[in-house]
Amino acid sequence: MRSSSFIAVAAAAAQGVAGLGINCHGDVYCGTVYLNGGTLSDFENIFNKLDDKRKYQNGEDVGCVQHLVGHLTGNFMATICAYIQNAKDDTTGATLKSVYKELQQYGCAVCGSVPLLYAKGDDDVNHGELTINIVDDLPENCKINEPCSAS
Repeated sequence: MRSSSFIAVAAAAAQGVAGLGINCHGDVYCGTVYLNGGTLSDFENIFNKLDDKRKYQNGEDVGCVQHLVGHLTGNFMATICAYIQNAKDDTTGATLKSVYKELQQYGCAVCGSVPLLYAKGDDDVNHGELTINIVDDLPENCKINEPCSAS
């Protein structure tokens, strides 16, 4: 029993060194969005509309959705966006569609990140990732429930 605990601790430490990998981490309000009816599948229509051949660059917004969230301090509109970060190279719309499905299959409720190279066995978000998370404001190049235009 003790060796399996050691292995679990060692694996967790190694993952921290290599990068977080596919995960369901996000803003503290992601859970509140979920409790108010939001799900990761709210992005389905956006990802289905992506041009497979379009190239996306690091920092680029992919698409956004909004949800009214009830909170102790009152209701507010939460903006949740999908965007690229930590990428050194361009990635295609086809790759984004694929990794979005991986994030869904992983079981994330609303927010999370998935390495862009996940299908190739690279589970390190430091090599580029698609992130879905709550943002402060709707990016200027985005419309709700539509793919964002090139910035």
